[in-house]
Amino acid sequence: MINNLSDFLVVVVVFILLMAGDKNAGNTAKSIGRFLGELRKRQNEFKTELMRELNSVDNTNSVPPSSSNFKYVKVTNQDRVRELEAQIKRLQEELERLKASDGKN
Repeated sequence: MINNLSDFLVVVVVFILLMAGDKNAGNTAKSIGRFLGELRKRQNEFKTELMRELNSVDNTNSVPPSSSNFKYVKVTNQDRVRELEAQIKRLQEELERLKASDGKN
């Protein structure tokens, strides 16, 4: 007889209207309408937030780095390695110079 939520809500509204009487029927109907509106609003907010979170998780996990990113990082790392090797070479030369001068500048 009652297959879904809307059928159940209609039965509940009719029952409340019968129990509340004629003088409170308008206020009761307004209260039920406000409650249902607020319920739908919260449900939509929840769905929106859930979808946003799921999309952000999917985007961070499913975006594969492109080969161009790897080339850029590789070139950048190679440049940095060259700089560090040059600095090491300069420091070794300075160390050799200091050893040759017996620690005298």
